Amino acid sequence: MYVQSFQPISVADNGVLHVITTKASKLTIKVLDIQGKIAKTLQTTLEEGSQQILVDMNDLLTGNYVLNAFSGDVFLRSIRFTKQ
Repeated sequence: MYVQSFQPISVADNGVLHVITTKASKLTIKVLDIQGKIAKTLQTTLEEGSQQILVDMNDLLTGNYVLNAFSGDVFLRSIRFTKQ
């Protein structure tokens, strides 16, 4: 599994995570605040291929965050973003 990108980097309501996977697998997304505390956790099952996952950020406060993506227990990528 490969996490291509997260757009936009400055999120108002929703962000889109672009993921490519060669087999069906589980994706876990952990959003951490600037202090390293988990602000949000999401889990989804992905099918094989290229996919766009809509990530609702409405429940986050304005500020800077880090989105960490995992396939099972394997860390994939870390992406910084700002919640407007």
